[in-house]
Amino acid sequence: MRRRDFLKSLGAGATLTAFLGSSVARAAMLPALGRSGTLEDVEHIVVFMQENRSFDHYFGHLSGVRGYNDRFPLKLPDGKPVWFQGRMDDPTRPILPFHFNTRKTSAQFLQDLDHSWASQHGAIAGGLMNAWPINKTDMTMGYFQRQDIPFHYALADAFTICDHYFTSLAGPTCPNRCMLFTGSIDPEGHHGGPYIDDDTHLWTKGVKPFTWTTYAERLQKAGISWRVYQEGLHEEDHNPMTGNFGENALLYFQAFTDIPDSSPLAQRARRPGGVAALREDVLRNRLPQVSWIVVPAGYSEHPSYPPAYGAIYIARVLDALTSNPEVWGKTVLLLDYDENDGFFDHVPPPQPPTPVRPGKSTVSTEGEIHNRINPDWPTLYSADQLPYGLGPRAPMITISPWSKGGYVCSEVFDHTSVIRFIEKRFGVSEPNITPWRRAICGDLTSAFDFSRHDERKVSLPSTANYVATVHHESTLPAPQVPTEQAVAIDPQETGLRKRRPLAYATAVRLEATHQGVRLHLHNPSELGVVCTAYWDGSRELPHHYTLGAGGVCQGSCRVPHFLSNLFILPLRVQIYRTDGCP
Repeated sequence: MRRRDFLKSLGAGATLTAFLGSSVARAAMLPALGRSGTLEDVEHIVVFMQENRSFDHYFGHLSGVRGYNDRFPLKLPDGKPVWFQGRMDDPTRPILPFHFNTRKTSAQFLQDLDHSWASQHGAIAGGLMNAWPINKTDMTMGYFQRQDIPFHYALADAFTICDHYFTSLAGPTCPNRCMLFTGSIDPEGHHGGPYIDDDTHLWTKGVKPFTWTTYAERLQKAGISWRVYQEGLHEEDHNPMTGNFGENALLYFQAFTDIPDSSPLAQRARRPGGVAALREDVLRNRLPQVSWIVVPAGYSEHPSYPPAYGAIYIARVLDALTSNPEVWGKTVLLLDYDENDGFFDHVPPPQPPTPVRPGKSTVSTEGEIHNRINPDWPTLYSADQLPYGLGPRAPMITISPWSKGGYVCSEVFDHTSVIRFIEKRFGVSEPNITPWRRAICGDLTSAFDFSRHDERKVSLPSTANYVATVHHESTLPAPQVPTEQAVAIDPQETGLRKRRPLAYATAVRLEATHQGVRLHLHNPSELGVVCTAYWDGSRELPHHYTLGAGGVCQGSCRVPHFLSNLFILPLRVQIYRTDGCP
């Protein structure tokens, strides 16, 4: 099998496992080198997007984050907590989240689940969050724990994890990567969009390259250095450990396809050169101001490729970046995931009101509603009026000398937040990002403390025999959905996690009327919020209220009985406690 050949190519397991641990340890020990104590000390931003994992699926059991110990989980229409999903073959029988035990099964090599536009919106169900197995199969409820993905947990313990980082679009990989690279999927349909599903891959015969402007082009025009690091453009001899998995989204665009190899854009976006080239640039003090890393399929963590392979590549990237302390001391590495695949996440994503999703917004929702049909695919989709995003939570870890210490940041972010972080540092604006998204999603600066020079060492879990263990796991039986379950989930890790400060402050007042309830909402803070009103015992869609900075809004809910409970989601924690604790 190719995975076996790959494992052999890594060399002795003991050597590699020591390397895995040392890369994190070195990154966590090296200090920041800036002198201003501000964002200006960052000279290099490296964006490393991996594939297809939800936050709960990876980190729902990590201590101190909004995971399976959520004190205020959403109630489903039947009154049960959101964990009690109906099974695919019998919705009357609940299935709860269950452990993908890698010591007994080959769960690291699990196949991917449906994560199309229709399936993602089907699972979210307008905010009811009650149709995950029906749309994804019962495997959607599986999760990993620390012993299954120790390297990822070590990263979270050493740096800062963001537990309210959402995918940009309730859909699959390629549109979400377009959001990362351009801030848009062309909602108006003037330049090849709207791009909402992988059904319209650009390598499909007859699909034209997109023509809207990418953020890389704006950086080029502004004189900001940038590059994409990738292990080639295509797989060699069908080897998934080569190429870029077709996920360098710049190559979806005419500006990068209809140019000679010698052109400046092609040299930065199409040139082969992965982690070895990255290391060379770091050692020679020529790391660009902005970099994107796109890995081969085998390292991407996209099911059926295991998280362990991703850990190997992440470790190599960290080793390259820390090989020159002068460079690492001025560098931020943003490790995020493009979408959740089909894996369950319990936090309803913030979404704007639309003609089919009741509510109000004090911020323009232009460009956030799927009300156009892609002219190149007139029969494939309908203008269904659904919100483009946000989609389910995905992991994000900010890795840098300014984000050390095992913190959690609970501000709402999405893939456009990465662009906004670059905007904030280098001053190159991205007009593709919509007003609603700018109001609701932060710019990632709250995940850092640029005033501190944290030189503390960290304790890392043992990675002895790591590769050999994963190799053994590939030979184990496939994971099975439990036929019967105890009415409980494995407990989340105990202990608190240090929190980055937040500035959410939302006031909610309810007023009973003859028709139902009137809501009075006020957001005095500078951060926008989405409040979603639910009421018990009703399958009526919740109402979505967007409040920009200083926003005031009223809403009326006609309900079949007196409103007995109001949940503010996904920011209800911030509403009840402005520090964002779960």
